[in-house]
Amino acid sequence: MVKINDYISKIECSDNPLSADVYIIKGDKHTYIVDVGSNEEALETLKSIPNKKIIITHFHADHMGNLKALAPIDNDLYVGDYTFKYYGGGTVVKNPVHLEDGVVIDIFPLPSSHAKGSLTITVNKNLIFLGDGCYSNVKGYNVSVMFDMIKILKNIEFTAAIKSHDDTLYTKDELITELETIYGKRQKNEPYIDLSLL
Repeated sequence: MVKINDYISKIECSDNPLSADVYIIKGDKHTYIVDVGSNEEALETLKSIPNKKIIITHFHADHMGNLKALAPIDNDLYVGDYTFKYYGGGTVVKNPVHLEDGVVIDIFPLPSSHAKGSLTITVNKNLIFLGDGCYSNVKGYNVSVMFDMIKILKNIEFTAAIKSHDDTLYTKDELITELETIYGKRQKNEPYIDLSLL
């Protein structure tokens, strides 16, 4: 486990099996988990944490593979609509959710080319956890979805951004500039931004 600051730690992602980064945020009453990964290390660590609330950024197996084994009750699980569809439970986040528990956690729906029904999470209006929300899918970046995502991210208060599967800490300006540069590569009448142009 890697310590990010006094109240956030990370279980690092793995390639075999493919498992996303898992973030552990210590509140006063609860421990908040962002994604649960799919490997044994993440599962065993998360099983040992009491009073946990889980937030799943999106429905892909590397981010939610351990969810069934952890079996949280609906009130302890925050999901997007597609994660709810695949998992069959949890509290669906359709509008921003605000939680205060020694830390301030805000959960937002995030339009994403990578996965429908994605969520993003801010902690203390400082760090934002994006999961895979800023990545493309195999077709590339959906132009209209990317426009909406950039607009939403500009309006969320944060200073530094963390993507899953990436150890880089991006400033808000760096993240927005990167996304706007990609968006600038769009071609007239093309619904997707061709990845070969990036």
